[in-house]
Amino acid sequence: MAQVIRLEAEEARRLKNDTAFQKFVENVREDQMKIFAESSASDVDVREEAHSIVRALNEIEITLDAAISAELILDKQRK
Repeated sequence: MAQVIRLEAEEARRLKNDTAFQKFVENVREDQMKIFAESSASDVDVREEAHSIVRALNEIEITLDAAISAELILDKQRK
């Protein structure tokens, strides 16, 4: 179990530190925010989709942070 936690934390750190990945995520987020901001009142489906994509990106970042935190907790428990 500890080995899985450490592997996931390592992969999460690698993604969080990967500038290409971070740029991609930021570009997608900005594109969706622009779609949301520029949509007309009748474009409910367009806004909902943009909002869903932004929420998914947030969940990815939360999941990466959780994997890193799990390793920190594991290390503190072992002390």
